[in-house]
Amino acid sequence: MPLLEDLYARQRARQVELLPFFYSTQFVNSIVATLTTQTQSINIQSDSHFIARYFCVTVYTSPAVQVFAGLAALTIQFMDTGSGRTLFDNPQAIQNVAGGAAAGVGNGSLPFILPEPWLLRAGGSVQVSIGNLGTLTFPRVDVSLPGFKAFKFGGGAPAEDI
Repeated sequence: MPLLEDLYARQRARQVELLPFFYSTQFVNSIVATLTTQTQSINIQSDSHFIARYFCVTVYTSPAVQVFAGLAALTIQFMDTGSGRTLFDNPQAIQNVAGGAAAGVGNGSLPFILPEPWLLRAGGSVQVSIGNLGTLTFPRVDVSLPGFKAFKFGGGAPAEDI
């Protein structure tokens, strides 16, 4: 049974509580410089498992925190450090997975809907790598994972057997 169907059935059976939540990381202070790759971690809190439904990328172009409206030559890769698995075989352009042509200019501003939700275990960590292939330095790039936390019903512990 697909993960979401299973979780919703467990929620109806009062075995699991689901709470909307966002995990995120910010690449700041010109950290995404020209021709570099930077990696940061998103630590999943140990109180619950996390189910990522989407991911979003927002690129800023100035210290005044203006959203970049052009085509940012950035690549992205996600790795679940608990399992050692990456989401892509190679880093992907943000336009391939977060925005594309539907955003108008392909700046990565639309969320990417995961084909199947991504289960991240309590206490785990996700490494997010951003590569800059272009000639512009970006003072800030935000990456977020919207989804929900899965708790054992009636308690503050992670849901079991997901």
